[in-house]
Amino acid sequence: MIARRKIEEQSRERGAALLIAIFALLLISVVGIALIVSTGTDSALTGNYRTSTSAYYAGLAGLEEARGRLLRRNPDFLNNSNAYPSLFTWHGYPTFGLTDIFYILNPAGSETVNPLDPSSPYADQEYQTEFGIPPSSGNVYTIASDSPLPALNLPGPSYKWVRINAFTEAALQIHINPNGTSFDPTTLALYDPANQNAFGNTAPALIVPPNPPASPVAVEALEITSLAVLPSGSRRLLQYIVAPSALNLSFPSALTLDGNNVSYSGPNSSSFYINGNDVSDPSVGRTCSSAPVPSVFAIGITNPSDLANINTSHPGTGNYLGYGFVGAPPPPVPSVGQVTLPSNFQMPSTLDALAQSITQNADIILTGPVNRSNFPTTSTSTSPMTIVINGDLDLTSWHNTGYGLLLVTGTLTYDPDAYWQGVILVIGKGIFTGAHGGSGSIDGAMLVAQTHDPVTGNLLPDPNLGAASVSYAPTTGGWGIYYDSCWIRRAQPPLTYKILSFREIPLAN
Repeated sequence: MIARRKIEEQSRERGAALLIAIFALLLISVVGIALIVSTGTDSALTGNYRTSTSAYYAGLAGLEEARGRLLRRNPDFLNNSNAYPSLFTWHGYPTFGLTDIFYILNPAGSETVNPLDPSSPYADQEYQTEFGIPPSSGNVYTIASDSPLPALNLPGPSYKWVRINAFTEAALQIHINPNGTSFDPTTLALYDPANQNAFGNTAPALIVPPNPPASPVAVEALEITSLAVLPSGSRRLLQYIVAPSALNLSFPSALTLDGNNVSYSGPNSSSFYINGNDVSDPSVGRTCSSAPVPSVFAIGITNPSDLANINTSHPGTGNYLGYGFVGAPPPPVPSVGQVTLPSNFQMPSTLDALAQSITQNADIILTGPVNRSNFPTTSTSTSPMTIVINGDLDLTSWHNTGYGLLLVTGTLTYDPDAYWQGVILVIGKGIFTGAHGGSGSIDGAMLVAQTHDPVTGNLLPDPNLGAASVSYAPTTGGWGIYYDSCWIRRAQPPLTYKILSFREIPLAN
């Protein structure tokens, strides 16, 4: 009886193990399917992220190519050979009009990239959103990208076009003018490094003149927009606001002797002048159309006790013109006086930092001693250069013309038969000598400062600069030094294009 009962119980439980096994398999299957789905989703998300990120960096590459090619010292400068004289000054600053549009095109292979065609997959629809007119109605200029390297069989980044243009408040939908009540659709935005805006600060800022008014160093800001499209179809539209950034050096005199116990000795030649009036050098003529700035001193010093060290007795006071004297008859004293310099000119450490900044952005850097045999002659009136000589420079018998900014950290021996149009900085030893005859001139401005001990070469301790000196031999010829605001400006092209803002523009699906 007992045995029979056990057999019946075993019969009733015989299918339980199978059911448990089936449920376990179902559970494992569900988990497996979930893992497969999750893995697929993760793979898809990873792929989407990868393509989206690739498109982002492709667009960023387009922005950076355009920003780099806005610099005059770049071999691929957009305005090489002055190809677009209405868009850039010849020394590299933008002068875009409201409807000027510049495209850098980057097609892949034989495809056509036409941002002006509304039916194109690469149409520039953002321009009309910002300016209310299609880009085809503007003055359009195009150039090919220089990013592909066919010689190495390397393609460039997958952006399709980059647009460069000036902009307004209405384009950005931002009140640049803090007193504005509506977005100005016609006045181009400027970047003013010396801005005193309505909030009372002096930080560089975008402005829409006339409120606040633009300073003499204000420059045009630009908008750079890049469309990237990958073969997978992933698209990104990115935008910079940029502005040219330069040294913006200003000079309060034609010749500035910066420091303590400075000295100057002029030649006997009656044809030698130091002229602080921003008028044309009679041997060259004024080289730009901008109005002359107010007169400055012929010779400026920073320590009034050094006036006794300034020897202008030959050829006479009438040959040192500028602030305090314009026209005839000659004044009782030459145009020599105390000047105030910007903070970066006032101490050895700040002047040394300025010299290093110039060196980092120079076109040519040579280690002295350098003489006429190895001094470069590659600068031209249309391509001024920044040349740095780390050490002594002797230009004796260099019968040429130099253009741009010349920095000499040692002794500069100048031949008055040479011309220099731009800025000369003798910062370091702070020694300038002139000799021989000649018929050349320095047109722009010159500053001489001693920041290093002339014997040991060590940087002088702050705050006092050393005894800079300018000495011409009595028989030195030449026309002298003429203050020229045109060449002061032209000798300081943009060092970079500063990024003022960055945004990604959403694209319609």
